[in-house]
Amino acid sequence: MIHDLVRYQFDNKSSLPRENVLLVSLGCSWGKCAFCDYQDDKSSSVLACDTVNKKVLSQVRGTETGASCLDVTCSASYTELPFTTMNYIRETCIAKGIGTVILEGHYIYRDSNRYFTDFFGSHDINVIFRCGVETFDENIREGLLRKGLPGVTPTELAKYFDWINIMYGMDCQSFEQLQKDIEIGLEHFKRINLSIYTSIPNGPGRDDEAISTFYNSDLYRELKKNPRIDIFDEWDENNDHNVGHDIP
Repeated sequence: MIHDLVRYQFDNKSSLPRENVLLVSLGCSWGKCAFCDYQDDKSSSVLACDTVNKKVLSQVRGTETGASCLDVTCSASYTELPFTTMNYIRETCIAKGIGTVILEGHYIYRDSNRYFTDFFGSHDINVIFRCGVETFDENIREGLLRKGLPGVTPTELAKYFDWINIMYGMDCQSFEQLQKDIEIGLEHFKRINLSIYTSIPNGPGRDDEAISTFYNSDLYRELKKNPRIDIFDEWDENNDHNVGHDIP
């Protein structure tokens, strides 16, 4: 597992204030996405996963923060967390007065969503399901990013997922495509997480010029005002844009 990741944050600048936890999974069974190195943050040991995850979840404060939403991500899909960890998540929600939990998963696990709706719903905890799409340009998404959603339409995705992730800033993308991705996302989904790409070894190149163009565009200024969109930029070390994971 990766030991230097930030595993707990509280985001009170979003229109939906929430606590974010990054947990350790048993591994991503898809594991082919060209832009992702989080898949290295895993363990084959349930005990090792649970040890880290229980420590991370102990930082959750719930209603003490003034919010009651917990956003759970991991190095794979939520279905690939140990079920003991899933129990810890539910117990944490109950103990801390959290009424909504966000779970992120790959489209291949879409039929599992209903079981976790029941799992949390039995304690009156609402579940929001989020899927990483990255872009609706299928040539890029499947041919270059190897996302594993061939032929899947926004309408089909929206049957199972409330939120989506969009990624921008790779050298295979264009500003015009980002505009299309945002338009399609807002039409079909309740919320968009827009991540600015962080380059990884052997992954797509990062297009700093395109990212700069975005930050200086009317589109960026519009998106900042849109309560249905959160922007995340992990390389924005000076917090110039005051977005997402840069929030201390």
